[in-house]
Amino acid sequence: MNTLYLTDKIRSNKTAVVLGSFDGVHIGHAALIKKAVGIASATGSAPAVWTFEDYAPKPAAKYIIPPQKRIDLFRQLGVKTVFTCEFDDVRDMSAEDFVKNVLIDKCGAAYAVCGYNFRFGKNARSDAFDLIKLMQKYGGGGIIVDRVCVNGIPVSSTEIKKALYRGDIKLSDAMLGRPFSIELPVIHGNGIGTGLGFPTVNQRYPESLSPLRYGVYACETYIDGVKYKAVSNVGVKPTVGSDHVYCESYIIDYDGDLYGRSMTFYFTDFIRDERRFGSLEELKSQIAADTEKVKEMK
Repeated sequence: MNTLYLTDKIRSNKTAVVLGSFDGVHIGHAALIKKAVGIASATGSAPAVWTFEDYAPKPAAKYIIPPQKRIDLFRQLGVKTVFTCEFDDVRDMSAEDFVKNVLIDKCGAAYAVCGYNFRFGKNARSDAFDLIKLMQKYGGGGIIVDRVCVNGIPVSSTEIKKALYRGDIKLSDAMLGRPFSIELPVIHGNGIGTGLGFPTVNQRYPESLSPLRYGVYACETYIDGVKYKAVSNVGVKPTVGSDHVYCESYIIDYDGDLYGRSMTFYFTDFIRDERRFGSLEELKSQIAADTEKVKEMK
């Protein structure tokens, strides 16, 4: 898959381009991309994505997934080319100039696909219907894809971030179409988990990632192709103290050295809030109870 920057001197062949920010590449985004892939197959064009490189709003810059994961998911959905730029590159461009000079002249767009709530052009003055009209004006076509809902709630990156913040992993996973996950290097911790009989994998939770509710989660991970259940605490370890947010995971029925490896943990359910215990013995007892609860989960 090619990634092309609009600041480069590019002129693409005929494409069916789907437009959006695609933070999370959730099931609503997947519906857009699948529509573009279908159009491309039927018309002999190439399925492509147009998106911002800095796709999380500034200054918050909290991503549901990191940039490389977004590219990987585009590829899995059948996208052949990603056209990208910084928001500042087009922020003052009129809707018509964007369609003619960017989508058609540079991206080779014969068809444009967008969501029902898509907005573009200077000060976001234009909407999805304006996009279709302008595409038709210059000899192309376009399709607007309606909202996708879960439990009656329209799927959006904003709703997923809200769900993560309140620990509603079931809802966020349903909207993403896959478990929310983190992929981070394993670092050395303070060794307290090992002393309690529950050795943990420690990962520093990135400030750029959408925040999770502090608490204990049921997770899954894969080590050398084998799936393991895990009990993961996301937070600041109030019983022993921490200056940063960590994901600390006890991998059930695994014994081995994982330091330095990059590990992915898939979040499947919320167990309880993080809390401060009066002693390490109380903490040990609670970890044992959390572990039994996760073991019993299907």
